[in-house]
Amino acid sequence: MNKQYEEIDIKRIADFQSTLSHCPIHLFGLKREDKGDYIFTHSSGAMYDALGVSDKPVPGTKLYELHSKELVSSWTPQIEKAFSGETQTADIEVAAHTVRTTLYPVSGENRVIGTSYMVSLRDQSESIRDNKFKQLFNHALEAIILCRSNMEIAEVNERACELLELSREELIGKNAETFFMENGRDVIQKKWGEVMHGKKISGEFRYRTPGGYFKEIEYSCEKDMVDFLHVTILKDVTDQKLTEQKLLKAETLNVVGELAAGVAHEIRNPLTSLKGFVQLIQNQTDDFNQYLSIILSEVDRIEHIIKEFLVLSKSNSQNFELTCIKAIIKDTVDLLNTQAIMKNIEILTEFEDGIPLLFCDSMQLKQVFINFIKNAIEASSIGNKVDVTIKMCPDSEYVQIKICDYGCGMEESVLKKIGKPFFTTKDEGTGLGLMVSNNIIKHHNGKLDVQSEKGIGTKFIISLPINQQN
Repeated sequence: MNKQYEEIDIKRIADFQSTLSHCPIHLFGLKREDKGDYIFTHSSGAMYDALGVSDKPVPGTKLYELHSKELVSSWTPQIEKAFSGETQTADIEVAAHTVRTTLYPVSGENRVIGTSYMVSLRDQSESIRDNKFKQLFNHALEAIILCRSNMEIAEVNERACELLELSREELIGKNAETFFMENGRDVIQKKWGEVMHGKKISGEFRYRTPGGYFKEIEYSCEKDMVDFLHVTILKDVTDQKLTEQKLLKAETLNVVGELAAGVAHEIRNPLTSLKGFVQLIQNQTDDFNQYLSIILSEVDRIEHIIKEFLVLSKSNSQNFELTCIKAIIKDTVDLLNTQAIMKNIEILTEFEDGIPLLFCDSMQLKQVFINFIKNAIEASSIGNKVDVTIKMCPDSEYVQIKICDYGCGMEESVLKKIGKPFFTTKDEGTGLGLMVSNNIIKHHNGKLDVQSEKGIGTKFIISLPINQQN
């Protein structure tokens, strides 16, 4: 670098930069004398004025004349590195302010040029706070997304990437509304307008993961939480929703069970009298025989419903003992084989070896298997088959009984409704069979899974615990 640049251009740059009041700077040149003293060759800029320092460096001033020898000694290693050809940067304290100084070596000469500018304590504290915020943001337990006013995603934390099953690169720059299912986009667009007017919003939406699974997600949004960015917090409530559904179903079963005991006994006595008098009239005259037969048939139907109610109400009091589950299934298949043969349907059984005895109520489990195998026969077309298998679950804690038909199957909307009181797909059904069966399985601490596809068939999968002694 030549002397003309050092004398003219440095002063011009310094004077121009010093007009920036928010960042006053100082440009200077240093040379090293033989004695090792560092002397200012040039000095320009408004930084010292901004600091209120009266003793300013002027050409010919030695560095230790402005600063103590101890302070200059602490700078010496970096100054010497600069004279050796390495650019150096350091933060030093001048007049109770932090000054950041960068030294640039002048090629081929025993000189360096330097740039200093103030770094306010406020800026440093904000930087520290920003770093802490970033750490909290990245390691937060909740999924956090920062959005711009047009709903464009500006930043996401690690938990948000895990929840949405997408990488940071796949999320940043996308519009947040794309993650809502189609029927929820209009709603979020309207609500986002409320956020822009300063209102905090919250709600839920259904999200489809890249793998095709669905998640129920709870969200809350608030405006201008971080540097004009709007914060959205997401929470996966899928498991919570499933638990709520199970609790609701359990409550329904309990209510029906309580009603069953009272209603069944209240109806049964007058029904017995009604049936007896109808049979008496039928025996004494042939008149109206056709109508009397219909009345008796309907009375029998009411009795059937009452019996199922009574089973539901008594499912808490069970006679548990160690029983061979294979024997229960064989008895059930033998019982229903005649009905299957009449429809030219074959019931095929496959039992895995080594199935242990189960602590259960054999009569109630037999009722469960009768309900499911009978349903499978009725759902099958002539000439089809019904598969009944028993095997150990992979975790070896449960025995799994699977009853599978290849009949008409059910649509998803119908599958969601089965098990509800009085919902049935059969003309002569009561809708209580599956509810009773599910209640029996529940009181055996077992699990029931129903899988069905329209036109392909239905599977009832019952899992019963092995080491149960209650």
